[in-house]
Amino acid sequence: MRSEYFSDALRTALSIILPFAALYYFSGPHIAIMVGVGALLVSLTDSPGTLGDKILMSVSSLSVFFVVSLITALLIHHAIATGILVLVLCVIFALFTVFGKRWSLLGTMALILMTFVQGLKPEQPLIFSIYITAGGLCYYLISIIQTRVWPLSSVKHALGECMISTASFLSAKAAFYNTESDLQANYLRIIKLHNKVSEKQEQVRDLLLRNKLLMQNDHAQGQRHLLAIVQVIDLYEQIGAIQYDYEALQQSLADTGLLDAINSVIGRMADDLHTMGTALSAKLKVKPANSSAASVEFLRKRIQALDVNHQSYHILIKLERHVDDIHQGILAIGDTLTKNTEKIKLPKDLPAYHLFAAAEGVNLKVLNKHLNFKSPIFKFALRLSSACLLAYGLMLLPVGNYSYWILLTVIVVIKPGFGLTRKRNLERLKGTMAGILIGVSLLALTSNITLLLVLAGIFLFGYFAYLRLNYTLSIMSLTPMVIICLNIYTGQHSVIIERIFDTLMGCAIIFGASYLFPSWEVKKHVAYIGDVIRANISYLQKLYDRIEGEPTDVTALKLARKEVYTRLAMLSSGIQNMLLEPKNTRTEVQHLYEFEILSHQLSSTIASFFPFADTNGHLKQINNQILKAMEVLENSLLLLQNPVEEVVVEIPTVSSSPLALNDPNHVDQFKVQQILTISEAIRKQVNVYLWKNQ
Repeated sequence: MRSEYFSDALRTALSIILPFAALYYFSGPHIAIMVGVGALLVSLTDSPGTLGDKILMSVSSLSVFFVVSLITALLIHHAIATGILVLVLCVIFALFTVFGKRWSLLGTMALILMTFVQGLKPEQPLIFSIYITAGGLCYYLISIIQTRVWPLSSVKHALGECMISTASFLSAKAAFYNTESDLQANYLRIIKLHNKVSEKQEQVRDLLLRNKLLMQNDHAQGQRHLLAIVQVIDLYEQIGAIQYDYEALQQSLADTGLLDAINSVIGRMADDLHTMGTALSAKLKVKPANSSAASVEFLRKRIQALDVNHQSYHILIKLERHVDDIHQGILAIGDTLTKNTEKIKLPKDLPAYHLFAAAEGVNLKVLNKHLNFKSPIFKFALRLSSACLLAYGLMLLPVGNYSYWILLTVIVVIKPGFGLTRKRNLERLKGTMAGILIGVSLLALTSNITLLLVLAGIFLFGYFAYLRLNYTLSIMSLTPMVIICLNIYTGQHSVIIERIFDTLMGCAIIFGASYLFPSWEVKKHVAYIGDVIRANISYLQKLYDRIEGEPTDVTALKLARKEVYTRLAMLSSGIQNMLLEPKNTRTEVQHLYEFEILSHQLSSTIASFFPFADTNGHLKQINNQILKAMEVLENSLLLLQNPVEEVVVEIPTVSSSPLALNDPNHVDQFKVQQILTISEAIRKQVNVYLWKNQ
């Protein structure tokens, strides 16, 4: 009940219900409905953000809402003019997607408002628009006050979720030490979790790094959470740096009992991090968690008890160091979140944090790049406007009093990508049908208006509570609320049948429109693959420079690391979206999965050097191999540009297994050799992928 989702849902629901109830009691239903609609739709433009974000979006939303509601209301009795308006507004607001998630959300809500105006058919356009804007203003005043009074609320929740997702990633690493596990399945799970961690890290950056108040040096709590997120991201880097030949390692340690010990200590460290993250996201007092201390010490003793000549000894020594670093990193996060503010001291090598926050806002130069038929967003604008124009045409037919729900369904469900649209379409159908069943059952059980209104308020709360978690459940909550309110307002049960019919019609239009001006994911994969390779080349360059003794730019290093993670997440997302598309538009996915796994192995192996690359004595001897690996990856890019011409690069062979090398320096030599081998495997996968898709 103390989670951000619960508190936000409760605050949003009350911000809508209380003004509606007061106006309903004192002024009657019509004014209450207008103000309530304004508050409801504006609330959906209010995504988590800084105080500056809230103010900007409030001014933008209220201005757009006033203009859209006024123009739509003025043209309501002119069918052709309204049709042109639908077409124009759909194109304009679909292009808001170019400016980022907040502006995309505003565009969608503006189109939904346009639809509601057509359904409500106000007789006094100016008065109606004023009331709509007033409802939005009331809501945003409450939201801005909350953000001003509790600026850290969303930051704590996002940081807590980031810690939880990082803990899940760490826990998944334990599976690699289970001899019965499928290594490829483990890697695919790791990659999926990596995408989740990357998303959560981006949320924290967005909320914290762009907040000028919290980033002031004298803001103790802001500095505390800045240090905490730096530590959490660095911890994720340390976790990712644990990269070995797991199959060989499992075989070597099968009879030592160490595999279970490693699995156990990783699981306990993940539990500690998860415990602190859960407390932080639930706004509870965070307590340092260190249940893994005994397991870490037990593992250390077991490794040190091994014969120094054991074939895995030096790899295990490095693994022990990794485990200890992760353990100390978790303890440091606990200290940062719990110790006195005067003891919080940021490290001197803190990167230029403002460079890590994603830029978002109206940029006409960016918009201009998308005003062509090659842009997926421009195609989406054409697709949306075409589908909405058809839905509007059906509204002109005598198909019921609430035919605007057809247009509303189209606007809410249709998305830029085919896969996401299809997924959302099915979710809305399931949620609507389940919600109708709930609404019908409640109306059959009671006719008490007071009880029904209370239930409607509960369902409204449920809608907001699940909106960011589960779209099906959010629609399943919204539908009975709408049915109850309209049944009370109209006194007619026909609204239920119309709701079913209009939802089915809207979903049918969406299904057909999905094939109009499609932008299939398979056509983007070459670009995704190239971006991942370029990011790894840049990351390798940072390793090469560091081994050569060049001054380390912490910001550049971490930006290179972030770029690798971001590009891998985009590739993975593209693959998942492709799997939701028609079979005849897909490519063979196995080679993409193998490329994903190899790219993840490459970035993890590169990352494993950085904690130790400052002591660069013997590492300088293997820098030529790093250059060779970069050359191989560059050749992979050449293949992407010219699939016909295959570039062959000779790869030196490894003379012996790393598990048979007793010199600790040889472990690093083998890891560099692994970088070279993985790079060649990537080149081969690129070649096979291109050959399969010519």
